[in-house]
Amino acid sequence: MNKYDGIFIFKPDLSEKDVESEYSKAEEMIQKHGGKVEKTEKWGKKRTAYAVKKFHDGFFLYIFFEAPPESINVLTELFKLNVNILRVQFVKKDD
Repeated sequence: MNKYDGIFIFKPDLSEKDVESEYSKAEEMIQKHGGKVEKTEKWGKKRTAYAVKKFHDGFFLYIFFEAPPESINVLTELFKLNVNILRVQFVKKDD
């Protein structure tokens, strides 16, 4: 298993309840695909450096987790299907 940093940007027009629900779904999806979430940071609503899908801000979530390498491509594709996620990025951490 490898360690990864995951950054998610969610739509800025979501309610607080919806944002919390999306945060939980992201963690659950990682766990469902063999990952182990080690750390989660909710960064709140922040401005982006440039427009992402026509939005200039969004709710940011940082997740540090371990997962099998083959699950990252699957997770990326699944998260892209979620209309509430503007952007998701995973970066492999060196041990």
